[in-house]
Amino acid sequence: MHPGIATRSRACLAAFAALAVILGGFGCESDSAGQARPASLRGVTIQDSAGVEIVDNQAPERSHGGFWSLSAEPEFVLGGDEHGLAWEEEWGDDRTRDELAALIFEVRGVARLADRRIAVLSAGVHQVLVFELSGRLSRAIGGRGAGPGEFIRPEHMQYLPPDTLAVWDHWMGPVSYFDTTGTLLTEQPIDRSRTLASLPDATAESRTTPLPDGSFVVAVEHREPDFTRPPDGTVFRYPPVEFSRIDPATYTPVPLGTWDGPEMWAVPERVRGGDQLPDMANPGMVLDSHIAVGGDPPMVYISNGDRNEILQYALDGTLVRSIRRSADPLAVTARADRARKQYLAALAESLGQSSVAAFSRALPRRDTYPAVAALVVDTEGHLWVREWSASETGMPDQWSVFGAEGRWLGVLEGLTDPWLCVAAMAPCWIDRDMFVITRFDELGRERLEGYRIRREG
Repeated sequence: MHPGIATRSRACLAAFAALAVILGGFGCESDSAGQARPASLRGVTIQDSAGVEIVDNQAPERSHGGFWSLSAEPEFVLGGDEHGLAWEEEWGDDRTRDELAALIFEVRGVARLADRRIAVLSAGVHQVLVFELSGRLSRAIGGRGAGPGEFIRPEHMQYLPPDTLAVWDHWMGPVSYFDTTGTLLTEQPIDRSRTLASLPDATAESRTTPLPDGSFVVAVEHREPDFTRPPDGTVFRYPPVEFSRIDPATYTPVPLGTWDGPEMWAVPERVRGGDQLPDMANPGMVLDSHIAVGGDPPMVYISNGDRNEILQYALDGTLVRSIRRSADPLAVTARADRARKQYLAALAESLGQSSVAAFSRALPRRDTYPAVAALVVDTEGHLWVREWSASETGMPDQWSVFGAEGRWLGVLEGLTDPWLCVAAMAPCWIDRDMFVITRFDELGRERLEGYRIRREG
């Protein structure tokens, strides 16, 4: 196991996220004998392959400029140097801006409630914070501890409409259910021993993704005991990750395939600078497998990240649909590569991380961008796929949106950010009207921004 790039202060969080050190691809092949059935929409071909629907999108349903759009500026900002929804100057609870900014710390979940208030899981203060429309902090739920309604290190928050918030504690700990006034409704224990016994190679720190019914998906990394690091400069994916759904009623795993792990770089000795950097690192969180859950009924979406295919699973593990796009890989230009490296290096330098800045400048240049940078399912069941455009910013800066049945609906531009909607450290929320994101400034401080989704396109 290779250690991560250490973060010794809150201000180093963004640099850690950018250059974190990460301590099998499954695809559904189209059956050549499958018969295409007539499609009611242009630009899409739908086939059946052994009971799995193959949706091959050649073009979006709505053309460029004719789809939804995002507001150019956020309608509200919480944390950092700004506070207030609708730009109102009402802070509430006799708290200063700095005190409120300190509460937006290690965000692990965000949601817009039915009454339009914003709920934020701030792991740094071990609480769910509920903000009124004015920006006033109206409720702080939970606290640090191991008692009822308390959290040791909260990892996830779910909003279960119309008035329930579920908080998942670390190490597959209990799930605490609250109403939006802060009353603890119930707690669901999770038998960690039974979970780990059912999943070889799983640990208490294996990544989890909660589902609305109280079950969860575990990502199990399969590391080779005799793994040998490739030669300096090699770019490779490791370790493979197996996703399995666990229902606490039975603890019988439901397999969801094995996928390629994160892209790793065998950092050359000349870049490592002795012991300042590890000998293997993830080069900027560019390529990895991705998972998202949501919809009605709930579905699990998984992508290997490197190709235009996303698989849609039912909760019982049935592969329902393969969602594909016919699109050539987008080349990484010299200008785009330079822009990305300059951004990462400048961020590291602003945080006093000179060795990380040198690492950023030495990152290998990719030939093409991955097809997928992140997956999110909105409250209406649309699948949002984050991706790169030809803008040469070097960062993912647009979203393709798909319907629940796999139809490519259109493309939205905007929200250029290297770590947007990375669930482990920069969660986001999308409903019919609002896109709420977690962002970091140049000092590593977190803030929430809410952008209006305009659907009149």
